Amino acid sequence: MIYDYFHYTELDKSFYEEKLKNRMPEDILDAHTHINLLEHLKDIPPERIADDWALQSCMHMTAKDAQYYYSVLFPGKNYRNAAFPFPVKEAKLEDNNDYVAKCVQDKSIAYGLMCIKPEYSNEYIREQLTTKPFSGVKPYPDMISGKKGSEIGIFEFLPHEQLLLTEKLGKVVMLHLPRAGRMPDDNNIKELREIRQRYPALKICIAHMGRCFTPYHFELAIKKLGEDASGFWFDTAAVLNPEVHKAALSLLDHKHILFGTDEPIFLWHGRRTWTKTTYMNLAREDFAWNAHTEGRDKEAEYTFYVYEQINNILTGIEEAGLGEDVKRDIFHDNAVRFYGS
Repeated sequence: MIYDYFHYTELDKSFYEEKLKNRMPEDILDAHTHINLLEHLKDIPPERIADDWALQSCMHMTAKDAQYYYSVLFPGKNYRNAAFPFPVKEAKLEDNNDYVAKCVQDKSIAYGLMCIKPEYSNEYIREQLTTKPFSGVKPYPDMISGKKGSEIGIFEFLPHEQLLLTEKLGKVVMLHLPRAGRMPDDNNIKELREIRQRYPALKICIAHMGRCFTPYHFELAIKKLGEDASGFWFDTAAVLNPEVHKAALSLLDHKHILFGTDEPIFLWHGRRTWTKTTYMNLAREDFAWNAHTEGRDKEAEYTFYVYEQINNILTGIEEAGLGEDVKRDIFHDNAVRFYGS
C-alpha cells in the first residue's frame, strides 16, 4: 500500500537534481527503517495512535513499498535498506520478525534485525538468531512502557542476559534510549557505560543520535560519556538539525556514524524548527497533529523531510572539509561494517 499523501512534485525533482543527486554517493544503505504488513498492525488500539505523532504519520511499509519509495525519491542511486519491525507493544511482533527474516532471504532488504521483548527466553532468542538471517536485535522501551521517553532503565527492556547472549553470538544491537532527558540523562549515561564495560565485544548503535535532536543534548551527552562514546555507533534516523550533524562530525569518529531515515515515518513534505531543547515538526500534509503553523503558501515550498535531512548531512560533511570517502562511509560503508561483519 502506497500512502495517498506521497506525491513527488516538480519542486522535489528540482531539489533532488540541484542539491542532492551529484553530492550523494551512488550506493546508499539506509541503516534504520521499519517494514511490516498491515496484518501486523491491526491490534494497535486507536488511542495509541492518537497519542503519538509518528504513528499518526505512517506505520506501514512493506519491503516492496520501500523499493518503490526509494526509486521515486532517489532515481539513479543504488538505495538499499536495513530494516526491523515497527516496535509497538501491541503489534504482532513475532509475525513481523518472520516477515523481516523472509525479506532478508529474498534480498528485498539488505539486513534485518529481530525485535525482542524482555520476556523472551534466551533459548527462543538464540534459536531465532541462529536459524534465521538476522544481523542482530532491536529492543525498545515501548515493549514495557507503551510510551516514548518513559522513565525506565535500559536493562528493564534489554536485560543483561540478552545483552550477553547477543555478544556471544556476534550479533549487533540497535538501541533506542528511554527517559525524557534523552541520551545525556545521568542514568542513561551510567547504564551505557556499564554496557560498554561489561560487553566490550558487542556492537551497539545508538539510534537517533541518542534521541538528541538539538545540539544541546548531543554535545552534553558526548561530554558526559567521555572516552566511552568511542565504543558506540550512532545513526542519523529522524535527526534533521544541521548543528547536530556538525557536532557529530566534530566529536565522533565518522566511521561510527550511520545514515538512517526512520522511514516510513518521514515520507511527507516538511521541515523542523528548534529551541534549545525541543523541536517542532512542520508539514504540508493534513496529519492530525499538524496545525499548519506557517500557512499553506509557505508549505507549498516544502520538499521531502528526508531531502532536507540528507542536504543537512552533506552540507555538514562539506563544510568540515571532509571528502567523498567520508560520504561513502556515512551513507553506505559504515552500515555494511556494522551489520555485516
